Amino acid sequence: MKKIILLFFVILLGIESFAQETQNDTYTIQRLIIYNSNGEILLEKHKNGWMTPALRHNSKLTTNKGLNDLASDFGLTISSPKLSGIFMFISDYKPQSSFRQHYVANSVDGELRLPEGKLDVKWFLPHEAIEMMSLPDAKLIFAVRDMTEQILKYPEIIWGGSFTLWKENDKTVYKTTENFYPIGKVE
Repeated sequence: MKKIILLFFVILLGIESFAQETQNDTYTIQRLIIYNSNGEILLEKHKNGWMTPALRHNSKLTTNKGLNDLASDFGLTISSPKLSGIFMFISDYKPQSSFRQHYVANSVDGELRLPEGKLDVKWFLPHEAIEMMSLPDAKLIFAVRDMTEQILKYPEIIWGGSFTLWKENDKTVYKTTENFYPIGKVE
């Protein structure tokens, strides 16, 4: 019985420690804009709406491995991903900021499939993709759409920018803190 109580105590401390650890998590979200041979980009749909595939990256995983694994989840093999943007989200409801890195790659092989946990997945022309990301029932932060649109309009530039986030009526809203600015050129 003492061992069971001790095990329960250790598990409880571990859960509390994990909760505190993720509360201070300055994670990175890596978004992947994948083009097919028709010039369309891949969007996934989940409970927050349509958006480019993403990977929450706070583990010991290289960027290329993570992005290639992400594409593989959709049944695709991609060209070498190219950095296209680094953005910051500064939340007034969290003690830390988080980063959004955007990459662009081309689908070079595979057959598109729906990954587990996603509601749908489709190819869209760039302007259609932005329309899908702008649907009124979307729960995503529209800054994600704005970053994607900037990258799609000016694909030869690596972009930076910052957004401040806050909550209004249980919805996350934002304002641009730093307008988009060029960091470099896509090689």
